[in-house]
Amino acid sequence: MFQHHHRWTLAAFLGGLIAGGIGISVIRRTPTSEPTVITNGLPKRQESRAIVADPLKIRDMGDRHRALIDLARKLGASDPSAGWERGMGLRNTRDRAEFMAALLESWAMKDPEASLAKASELGVGRLKTECIAAACGGWASRDPAAAAKWVEGNLAGPLKTESSAAIAAAWAEFAPDAAAAWAGSLPPGTASQAALSKVLEAWVDSDPAAASAWATSQPEGEKRSSALLQLAVEWSDQDPTGASEWIAKQATAENGGEIVDTLLNRWSADDPAAAANWVRSLPADQQTEANAMVLAVWGAADPASASAWVTTFPPGETRERAIPTLAESWTGIDPQAAVSWTMALPDSPEKATALDQSVRAWALNERDSLTAWISSQPTGPEADHLRSTASIVIAEHQPREGATMAAAISDPSIRQDAIVDVVRQWRKTDPKAAEAWLNQQSPDPAIRQRLEP
Repeated sequence: MFQHHHRWTLAAFLGGLIAGGIGISVIRRTPTSEPTVITNGLPKRQESRAIVADPLKIRDMGDRHRALIDLARKLGASDPSAGWERGMGLRNTRDRAEFMAALLESWAMKDPEASLAKASELGVGRLKTECIAAACGGWASRDPAAAAKWVEGNLAGPLKTESSAAIAAAWAEFAPDAAAAWAGSLPPGTASQAALSKVLEAWVDSDPAAASAWATSQPEGEKRSSALLQLAVEWSDQDPTGASEWIAKQATAENGGEIVDTLLNRWSADDPAAAANWVRSLPADQQTEANAMVLAVWGAADPASASAWVTTFPPGETRERAIPTLAESWTGIDPQAAVSWTMALPDSPEKATALDQSVRAWALNERDSLTAWISSQPTGPEADHLRSTASIVIAEHQPREGATMAAAISDPSIRQDAIVDVVRQWRKTDPKAAEAWLNQQSPDPAIRQRLEP
């Protein structure tokens, strides 16, 4: 069986890297057009000039952003010095960063050396990193090989990582296969990962079949595994249904479990029913863990639907793993409903496990509400089981409260076991208090005998 936790952690790391960990924002080049016109009584041509002259007066934030970017690109191509002065004068940090990135990208298409020299004058910080990366991206749209060579010889650390990503994104717009080959040739590290993820992001957007063919054609090894996993991340983010057919074919590969987890981690959040149905297409030995992953997400979002789904599983390993997973996930949002649902299940090993896990989770998170709810339950085997499970968990932090709950169990045999467990644990932290409580209870001789050293 795959080491599930490790795979999920790696997939999450790559997802975080791609989603924002590298911090690069690439502005894709589009044909220059007139900025969006806002009707305010001016003729269209005059309104367009007004927007270009002072985008900050535009009230609509989307139109304002587009007008600022359009102005920055125009000044980058026609008067970068004026654009620099205008951008650095913007008070809003986000406006300034986005304006300067668009300016440097446009400037570098015409004069990369001058734009990079100017960006290098900025003090160390986020703005400098983003401006240099944007300039490298602009340069790469015209001469990616030259931009890549410059980055390799002049940058290191985060600057190199983000600039490599910008080059990859620009290069992939017109030659994704060449961009992927370059990203794959970089030494292992964050720059290589960032570049490859940006290539695959653009390539999946335009031609996922070609992107998957390239990734699967790579020689066996760490770089191929990384390419396949990053492709799965990008494709799953953009089109999980489309990605599922390709990912199903990778399920038996060396890192197939990680690839499957990547899809399910994303698809389950958007369409858990579709993800759960797709799991049935996986090899039988992978379905148990895959179902558990879907239910962990589904149970936290829509436990009613998830519970209806999980109870259709026939007896066996998948059901034994799925029901406790759902119960524990459900407990995080509505512990009383989760425990009540679990108690209503037919007697089975998975019911016992689910009840233990959900009561334990409830005791750790909301001890007082659990105690009050258990006290309201009618005397009987189920209430005894609840008290037995909760008492030992509560006793980890509140031993006297846990001991009191154990002593309230009606079944003598279960009560004896619970008291012995709680007192043994209590003695580790406060033996005098444990003995004092025990002396007040007049316990039967069997309890005393079991607690003898």
